[in-house]
Amino acid sequence: MKKVLSLLLTAVMLLAAVPALAEITLDYPTFQVGVNTAAPVIAQLVEEFNAQHAGQIAIKVEEIPGDANYIEKIKVLLASNDLPPVIYGAGYNLLDLALAKELLVDLTEYVDTDPEWKALYNDKAFEVNSRDGKVYGSSSEGNTIGYFYNKELFEKAGLAGPAKTWEEFFAQLDTLKAAGITPVSMDTADSAWVTSLWMGAMIATSGEEGKAFMAQMMPDNYNTPEVIAALTNIQKMFMEYTTLDAVGGKYENAANAFLSGQTAMIANGPWMIGDFSDTTKAPEGFSDKVGVAIYPEGFAYDEPIQGYLVTKQDDPAVVEAAVEMVKFFTGAHAQTVALEKQGMLPASTAVEITQAAKDNFPLLAEFVEALEGARIRTATTQATMYPNLLDIMSAELPNLANGSMTPEQFAQALTDGAAKNK
Repeated sequence: MKKVLSLLLTAVMLLAAVPALAEITLDYPTFQVGVNTAAPVIAQLVEEFNAQHAGQIAIKVEEIPGDANYIEKIKVLLASNDLPPVIYGAGYNLLDLALAKELLVDLTEYVDTDPEWKALYNDKAFEVNSRDGKVYGSSSEGNTIGYFYNKELFEKAGLAGPAKTWEEFFAQLDTLKAAGITPVSMDTADSAWVTSLWMGAMIATSGEEGKAFMAQMMPDNYNTPEVIAALTNIQKMFMEYTTLDAVGGKYENAANAFLSGQTAMIANGPWMIGDFSDTTKAPEGFSDKVGVAIYPEGFAYDEPIQGYLVTKQDDPAVVEAAVEMVKFFTGAHAQTVALEKQGMLPASTAVEITQAAKDNFPLLAEFVEALEGARIRTATTQATMYPNLLDIMSAELPNLANGSMTPEQFAQALTDGAAKNK
């Protein structure tokens, strides 16, 4: 008996001498916090992941309010070769920036050896997240975008519904203006998201050349008739059909103008739908006034958002933990959470549009139906342009808006900016 107790005591002492495996902390900077529409989704996913991996992996969120601040943060970390284990592409083409510095982990083998994960990739998701046949990212969100309109303001102006052609669209802008209604929300700051959507839709529907331009990854020539024609229309929209604070204004300015009933239209994706029924952002009953449409000439943005990327780290265990995080954040469960909690359409066509999502966001079902009429579909200009052009857009759009820069000069500024990447 004494011998048995002695052996047990020895075993306990040996076990006590073995150091416990340290929990891996994944520092994760994100702009999807605070008032961002994805904040509740990310908060839930972080909580669930940390609970499932308690004692092994913990995600530590670093809050960076504002897309532009996040992009700037990542650029600074890129310059110092000090990226966090996981970054989110967010539709700003961070993949190519990080890949150029050889800082990304090739996820091809991880995806190929996990049939469940691989099944969530459709052809477009592979295309968006791959370079030279290697997979570097994993998408969770579909970048499916049309525009919203205020049915009450349309009715007040005598308009029956969304325009089918750009000629009809601009006639509607004149009609709304004549009725004392500011027609459209726009912006210039923080990459000019809303304005870029209008611009890209005009380019994509201008003909085969415009559609081909929108299909290019990192185009280097903006001196084309299609781009200049779109910029000419954008200049007119700034001068005649938008709010005074659009020039110099951020997305928040554009969104607030629509949510307050000041403007009749805003270009944006379904993730905004939740804001319409949020009484901290819009008046009671505002959601009942909102309609959704694809762009004139049968166009919609429809391509998965460049997803989560795993970066190279000194410790292989950190890389493995980061892969686990990305796999979880882009899995079917995560895509369903975003769908039902935010109204974000999933990146994967294998993820069902649930009845719960349709019940939570009736306008989402209307949007999905409208998408059936989209004959032309592309990625956004921000997803395909060189990242440094986002800064040029913000810096030069006010000059285009006030007429001190011509559309041709603006196109040349973008072309000059693209050339700096070569």
